[in-house]
Amino acid sequence: MENIQFHISPYEDELQILIDGKKSGYMSIEVDGRLLIVYYTKLDKELEGNGYAKMLLDELVRYAEEKDMLIDPECDFVRQQFENHPARYKNIWHA
Repeated sequence: MENIQFHISPYEDELQILIDGKKSGYMSIEVDGRLLIVYYTKLDKELEGNGYAKMLLDELVRYAEEKDMLIDPECDFVRQQFENHPARYKNIWHA
C-alpha cells in the first residue's frame, strides 16, 4: 500500500500530493485573504485517471473548510467537479 500525504508549499502556491515521499502531482493555487484560487491540476502521467486528482480536490476542500476560505475554481477539473456536485461545494464555492 502506498503512503499518500498532502503538503501546502511554503509560498502557498501549490497543494502537493506526495506518494511514498515523492511529489507526484499538485494543484497550482493562490491564497488571497479568505479566497483560495485554483489555477490548474497537474499529475505525473502514469497517475492520471486513477482518482488522485479527486484526492487533491478533497484535501483542498478540507483545507479551505478548516481555514474558513472560499475556493475560486479557475481549474477546469475543479470547476467541473463543483458544477457536477453543487450541493457538496456550495458553502465554499466563490462563483
